[in-house]
Amino acid sequence: MLDKVWFTYKARIQAQQRLEWMDSHSQFLLVWYAILGAVLAVVAIRYPTLFGKDTDILGAVLSIALLGVSLSIANRDFRGRAMNMRKNYLALQHLYNEISSRGEVKEDIIRYNELLNEVENHNEMDDKKFRVRNSSQLKSRNPEWVEYVQVYSFLVVKYIVLIFSYLAPIIVAGCLL
Repeated sequence: MLDKVWFTYKARIQAQQRLEWMDSHSQFLLVWYAILGAVLAVVAIRYPTLFGKDTDILGAVLSIALLGVSLSIANRDFRGRAMNMRKNYLALQHLYNEISSRGEVKEDIIRYNELLNEVENHNEMDDKKFRVRNSSQLKSRNPEWVEYVQVYSFLVVKYIVLIFSYLAPIIVAGCLL
């Protein structure tokens, strides 16, 4: 039981960090795209055919897409979910400390199950990331080589997508000019 609580606690920390990362980058990307949309609108006043005869249409499409994405991101509520995840992993840490100091009692299993149901579950990658990053400190559930590959592949793809998300408008503008 102690092992279960500890691994869940650590995976929930990873989930909270993932949600905070997603919140901050989604906000930065929204601001970045909004600035570029505003710049396009202002520049299109002076140069209405900057990106060809459909510059006005491209600006309108960008504005509509930005509205849709901003509504979608707001509905995902990364910040609120991260705060709930943090509250939950702190409660799990408290439960872990109690079990460590006095030993496991029946109520601990009930409390653990209640804590599991309080928030969304962390995803499998949160657990794998924790175990891969801290493999030298683990006494059980050591990651297998395939999990190392999965975690590092996931991280590479994540950062490639992030970089592309920031650079996409510049790449598209460069292709249109």
